[in-house]
Formats: sequence, C-alpha cells, structure tokens
Amino acid sequence: MRRTREVFLAAAFALLAPASALADCAADISKVEYAIDHVNRSGIDTVTAEKMRALLEDANKERKAGNEARCQELINQAKYMGNVE
Repeated sequence: MRRTREVFLAAAFALLAPASALADCAADISKVEYAIDHVNRSGIDTVTAEKMRALLEDANKERKAGNEARCQELINQAKYMGNVE
C-alpha cells in the first residue's frame, strides 16, 4: 500500500511540476518587467537594467518555445542582477 502511494505521489509531482514552473516563470517575468520599468524606484543602474532586459527577452523566448526550465534559469539570473525578490 505504501509503495502504491509513493508511486502515485511521484506521478502527481511529475504532472504538476511543469505547471508550477510555468506559473513561477511567468510570475518572475512580471517581477523583472516591473523592476526594469521602474528603474528609479528599484535602484537599478542603466547598465544592469539593459542586461536584465536582454535576459528577460531570452526568458520570454524560451517560455514561448515551451522550455520552462531554461526560462526560469534566465529569469533567475535577471532577478539576481537586479536584486528582485
């Protein structure tokens, strides 16, 4: 019985993980977009904002291509650069 439950939980995680990555990437994209659009409020310098914008564009391309893991990786880099929570 326990083994069946473990298999079920593993299968559920495998099905739900991509959906949560999609939501996380989309939410993080919005956070980075907001930070870039409000540079003065965010305290991000122009050079950093341009680098973040390039990462944001690449993340959006990966998201549209269905590569959520790569999208999240790129957007995490942009978040780190701009100290976006």
